Amino acid sequence: MFEKYSDTLLAFMKRKTSLPYHLISLAVGTIFFLLILPSAFFGIGLLISRDIPIQWPRWLEIGLACPTILLGLFFLAWATLTQWRIGQGTPAPNAPTQRLVVAGPYKLCRNPIQLGAVLYYWGIGSLLGNLTIGIICLVLGLIIGSGYHKYFEEKELVVRFGEEYLAYKRETPFLIPRLWNR
Repeated sequence: MFEKYSDTLLAFMKRKTSLPYHLISLAVGTIFFLLILPSAFFGIGLLISRDIPIQWPRWLEIGLACPTILLGLFFLAWATLTQWRIGQGTPAPNAPTQRLVVAGPYKLCRNPIQLGAVLYYWGIGSLLGNLTIGIICLVLGLIIGSGYHKYFEEKELVVRFGEEYLAYKRETPFLIPRLWNR
């Protein structure tokens, strides 16, 4: 299964794509990751949270939700712009970067887009529902995102960038940013 996925991504990488194609890819990804996926996570969180009788103070939920939404959007935007400028591509698999990106948020962790997304999911779930739903959204984002990155994306990056990616992987944490030098 990975070989077919990898071959498809390599074919996309080798194609020359236009600016409108990249912009459409970004728009579709934005709709999926900022609207559709968090809506699905919210619905699952709503179902699961019925059996968890924890009542959080609303001021705490809103106080955590707003900064995590903003921090999540910040990481998402910073990482996407860095991929666009340095990598000459997008986070979308059909319009991937042409170069390995190790600058900007990618100096802090290998998956700043996932970091931004899970913070966003946590905040949205907490703001629109409650903190329990937000935590469920966070966990779902961590499980699904980490699974995708570990079992597909990292293998594909090794195929595309070889030793350059492996060296980066050895030096840079997976998801939790390193805010200090080794």
